[in-house]
Amino acid sequence: MTVASIAPVLMTQAIPIGPLLLATAFAFGLAAAPTALGALITTRKELTQSLYETRRARAAELEAQETSARAAERARIAREIHDAVGHHATLIAVESAALAATAPDDTVRETALRLRALAKESLAEMRAALGLLNSDTNYPSLQELIDRARVAGVAVTLCETGEADLSPAVSRALFRVVQESLTNVTKHAPGAAVTVTVDRASPVRVTVVNGPGDLPSLAEGGGAGLHGLSERVRLAGGTLTTSYRADGGFSVSAVLPPGKSKVDGQDSTFGGGASAAATA
Repeated sequence: MTVASIAPVLMTQAIPIGPLLLATAFAFGLAAAPTALGALITTRKELTQSLYETRRARAAELEAQETSARAAERARIAREIHDAVGHHATLIAVESAALAATAPDDTVRETALRLRALAKESLAEMRAALGLLNSDTNYPSLQELIDRARVAGVAVTLCETGEADLSPAVSRALFRVVQESLTNVTKHAPGAAVTVTVDRASPVRVTVVNGPGDLPSLAEGGGAGLHGLSERVRLAGGTLTTSYRADGGFSVSAVLPPGKSKVDGQDSTFGGGASAAATA
């Protein structure tokens, strides 16, 4: 096209060689400018895309490194917890068995056997929570949990309604709400009467209410138990509510979905449990 535009001028006009070369160069330069500009724009886009891909790859690499570091740290903490707590739980189980075998009194033997069973169960739950066993570790039923609390001297009343099938994570969260609440009643409100209400409808509702204790508290200070239990319930897709009562007691309530949740098939571990009288 550039040659076609210059040729008529060359054929009809006598132009000195200098201006002719200058005009020809200008014409070719003007014609090539769009092509060069397009090439520059294309190159800029390619460089921008390449830079974006490089940054994304770098971010993914950093995230992978952080994930690996967190996993390694969790594994290290899990081993330390298992080694420390597991050692003492095993000693409790062994010494309880020895006491049961040698004690002359039937009541002492029964108490020692219960202590041994609890130590073994605690060890199994800890290993499951730390990922050292399969995730399908069986938990005691809610009624068994209540019966154990009664044997330990806690006055518990259980009221259950509904028969909805719960997901594993929701079942564990419900179990933990009751378990940790009962545990902390014995710590913060010894001798208090406790009412456990479970409605397995949709949504699932569980409430643990205790009155004021008639014995001195066995706990010293507060902790992060309520926060840990609230996180467990949240990951199961529910909400946790706690409140002090006018009579001096405490209430722990959880609302949970009966279906799938964020942690189905996993047993996430959180520090501490909910206090039914104060933070653990």
